This record gives sequence, C-alpha cells and structure tokens, in this order.
Amino acid sequence: MSKGRKILGSALTLGAVLWIVYYILKIKGYVSINAAALSDEQITAIKKSIQTSVVVSGFLIGGLLGAVVQRSKFCIAAACHNVVTTRDLTQTRAYAMALFVAIPATQLLYRAGIVDISRSIYISSPFTWVSYILGGFIFGVGIVYAGGCASRILVRAGEGNLGGLVSVLAFIVSSGATLWGISAKVRVDYLDKLTLNLKSQYLPNIFSQVPGWAIILLIEAALLIFMLMAPKGSEWRKLKWPLAGAAIGVLVAAAWWVNGLAFTALPHVDTFSFSGPDDPTLLQAWGPKSLTFALADAQAFRYIILWTGETINFAVATVFGVIAGALISSLISGTFNWVAPPLQQFKYNLIGGLLMGFGAVLAMGCNIGQGLSGISTLSAGSFLTMSFIFAGAIAGAKFMTWRIMREA
Repeated sequence: MSKGRKILGSALTLGAVLWIVYYILKIKGYVSINAAALSDEQITAIKKSIQTSVVVSGFLIGGLLGAVVQRSKFCIAAACHNVVTTRDLTQTRAYAMALFVAIPATQLLYRAGIVDISRSIYISSPFTWVSYILGGFIFGVGIVYAGGCASRILVRAGEGNLGGLVSVLAFIVSSGATLWGISAKVRVDYLDKLTLNLKSQYLPNIFSQVPGWAIILLIEAALLIFMLMAPKGSEWRKLKWPLAGAAIGVLVAAAWWVNGLAFTALPHVDTFSFSGPDDPTLLQAWGPKSLTFALADAQAFRYIILWTGETINFAVATVFGVIAGALISSLISGTFNWVAPPLQQFKYNLIGGLLMGFGAVLAMGCNIGQGLSGISTLSAGSFLTMSFIFAGAIAGAKFMTWRIMREA
C-alpha cells in the first residue's frame, strides 16, 4: 500500500475517533443540563440532537469495526474452529485480547455510573438456558458453513465477496423470521419459556460471596495467561493481532458509553415523555446496548424496505457503518475485488447464513452481541452462549472436514 493511501487511512481513522469523542462529550453535556429551564422547543431540539449523535456514533463505530476486521481478517469463526482445524490459536488470542480490553472498560463505565448495564438485555433478561445452548450451538455450526462470523460476513460483502453477500442476505431472512415471522412461534411459545429462576444474570450477583473485582481479576488473569502462552514465532507475536483485538474491545466499550449516556440523558431532559429509567418505552428504544448484529441486520433490512415507517437507530447505523468501513478500507488498501465463489460454496453460504440467523436470535445475540458485548457485562447467559458457539463451530468444522475427506 502506498504512503499516500496509508496517510488517508490514518486520517479517516483519526477523524472517526475524534467525532465519536465529540458526540460522547455532547451527549454527556445534556446529562447535567438544567432541564427545568428548557422550553418545549428546546427539549425537542435536544432529543433530536441526542438521536443524531447516537446514530452517527453508531455509523462511525461500525465503520471502524469494519475497517479493523477488513484489514486484520479478524474472525471469531476462525477463533473457534481453528482450535481443531489448523490448531493455530492466533485468532483465538485476538478474541481473548478483545475481551481483555472490553470487560474492564465496560465494568469501569458501570461502576462510574456512566452505563447502567444492569438494564441491558444481557443482565435483565430471563435466563433462557435452552435457547442459549441450542441457539449458540446452531449459530456456531452456521459460522463454519458461512465462512465467517456475524461481523466478518458483513465485511466480506463490503469488500466484494458475493458469497459473503449471500450469507448476509440469508442471515437477514432467517433472523427476521425468528424475530417476527414464521419461526418466531417456536422460539416464543416453547424454547424461551424454559428458564432458570435468576433475578439477575450478573456474575457478581450470582456469586455474591465473591467480590466483583475478584471475579474480574480472575477472568482477566486467565485471558492474559492464555495470550502469553503463545509460542515464539507465532503469528500472535506480530503487533497486528494484539492491536486488532484491543481496538475491537475499545469499540465495544465506546458503544456502551454512547448508548449509556443517551439512556441517562433522555429521561433527564424530557420528564414528560419518560418517567425515568424504568419507563418501558425508554427501555425498549434506548436501553443500554453495545455492538450486536442478530437484531441489527434484520432491522437494517426492514429500515431499507419500509423507510417511511421506520426510524434509524444505533444498531441499524452500525450495520451500514461496518459495510461502509470495509468498503472504504478495501478500496484504500487496493484489496477490493468482486469474487464469486464456486457454486458449492454458495450453497454453504446460504445454509450457514440461515443457521446463523435462527441461532443468533434464539440465543439473543451473535458472536459479537453475546460473545463480546454480553461477556463484557459479565452476563452468565453470554458465557453459556459463547461456550456453545465454540462447541458448534468445532462440531461444524469436524463435520465439514469429514465430508471433504469422504468425498476425496
């Protein structure tokens, strides 16, 4: 890549980071404003400003994620199945680095009162253990067939891979059907009713005898030891992989920060529309959230086809941002290329996308939603789901290897 292109890429990255910081500070300013002195017109203008700030931040955070994944080839699908296929744990350690950064950053935001993760779906939802196990496993199998995780298939589509585009479209159809359509009945009427009686999924609440800081320290120590165990000469020792993992961890925390501030600011500014943080309308539309693609992909498609009846939100903006970031990154690096995989691979892309969409919605999150954002909240359901995503990916990889050997 030429020097000029490197400078352009660096300038765009720095600009995106500065704009995200600007919007965080802007929303933060509304949290401390004297709301009693505001007129109705001012309240309306501030609400619109918060909406715009959240959406643009979502697009920029998604754009940075798309660029990082495109340049590094970071993929949690590979992090899972490489354990048994190539036995190269580079991607697995990159995922560990993302968690190593995201967990303490998110917990600091929570302890500082900036983001109330206790109101996020990962902590407050019923512990639907069967859905977590079954959905996680199905999603894990799907990412092997699709050839990439939820973020990776978006990036592949953005850099011109038609197989990735097929996986994305199949993911959208399947997740939409499981959220609102024909397969939602199975989820709602049967699987989601199988729960454990937990008041909160937050690990420090479940293991209340153990200090929260000790749980965090134990997880961080395990992640650090795993990363340090990389052999000399490993790809992990190159700066690219630790930086990619750390950057993704920072983006997860940044997404929590933006949405957490908006959730706090809105009921403070507009006491007429929102009664407080327990307001169901506020929780449904503005509940604290970070990066995820299970719901976001389906919402993005619905926004495209029903534009006049839909409102863009943070999740939808991140989907558009990931695709745009991957496209821009591939154009700058000269790696954009229209690629049509063999017909057999198209079939796998289709099957994989369908499995991913169903599994992700069933498990209430994908490898990014449950695997990074959810685990950063120390949600028991997220740890369980990610364990079975790993198991599903390993099982899927072994099955595909068996089929290839059989047909050879």
